Amino acid sequence: MGGMASLMGKLPGMGQIPDNVKAQMDDKVLVRMEAIINSMTLKERAKPEIIKGSRKRRIAAGCGMQVQDVNRLLKQFDDMQRMMKKMKSKGGMMKMMRGMKGMMPPGFPGR
Repeated sequence: MGGMASLMGKLPGMGQIPDNVKAQMDDKVLVRMEAIINSMTLKERAKPEIIKGSRKRRIAAGCGMQVQDVNRLLKQFDDMQRMMKKMKSKGGMMKMMRGMKGMMPPGFPGR
């Protein structure tokens, strides 16, 4: 099937994603994310808000990465969680779909 960038290129509207964003979807990035997550305890995975300085240092040491990498992953998780809550709220999904309408290919339902 190919890498993550190849998969994303097959999704409707994803052809318009800038190259610098596509570069971030590298398979190596997913491997790094998995390594960070695997270095967390079950409690930290369930409640990432408990991860403070000393835990971040331990996680980074456990996966052989920098604390900044752990911070980046936690921020991405937080951002995604906020976006999902917005989508869950009343009308949130419809607003997002209306915003994506111009990105859909011709003939796509709803266009």
